[in-house]
Amino acid sequence: MRIDAREFIQALTVPMWQAAAAVRWLEGRVENRPKLDEDSDAKSALTDADCVSQEILLAALRAYYPSVEVEAEEDTPCLAAFASNRSADRVVVDPIDGTLRYVRRDGLYSIIVGLEREGCVQAALVAVPQEDVLIRASRGGGAEIAYGGGEFRRAELSAESTRLLVSHGLDERAERALADLGLSQVRASGGAIGVSPLLDRTLGAIRISQREEGLSRRAWIAALATQEAGGVTEALDGPMPASYCEGVRGVLMAATSAQLCELRRVLEASA
Repeated sequence: MRIDAREFIQALTVPMWQAAAAVRWLEGRVENRPKLDEDSDAKSALTDADCVSQEILLAALRAYYPSVEVEAEEDTPCLAAFASNRSADRVVVDPIDGTLRYVRRDGLYSIIVGLEREGCVQAALVAVPQEDVLIRASRGGGAEIAYGGGEFRRAELSAESTRLLVSHGLDERAERALADLGLSQVRASGGAIGVSPLLDRTLGAIRISQREEGLSRRAWIAALATQEAGGVTEALDGPMPASYCEGVRGVLMAATSAQLCELRRVLEASA
């Protein structure tokens, strides 16, 4: 039986708040214990906070959807319960997207849970703990936002703003050109970048992937919320594919097409 997207985001809302509270409290209290089988600092970063967050989320999934197929970032005890599951729907869990940012405390990290069907995102929940915000969306059902565990309201795109979220792969010439436009750049993980036009005082984002295979499927999960709110999402070289595929090297996010065109102009001029 297929999972109802709206019911999914409702079921995972409280666990997402719990995971966000846990990692926020542990921030600065845990050390990086790098995974040895990864080839970059960003991918190898691991803390006890990642594991605690993932166990909270997997425990909820086991209670609500014990037969679903799960793709999770870390090898924690609850993951074994899903090991043999094969289903039409798949849940993707990233307990801290941007663990290196979390450890170094030099940018926005996030928590991501997504529901996929045949590679197409059906539902998404993205928490940005430093902003005390949770955003949730379902395909065709719109996007909602809540702060501090409060009531959800319809997510709206940021109005006039000068804050831009950027990844660590952005060229220095582009950074200078963006600064010349009066844009304040904040380092951020992919999940935060994906919902950037919905965050307070944030125009949008530019993300450049350092991975040979390009952006991970988490980029599509986070982007669903911006798309459902009416924001604009494009790959570096044109439209963003509707479903996950390898080789997408980066993404541009903005509230309006005009803003996105300006970001693209800066990138092309500084290339």
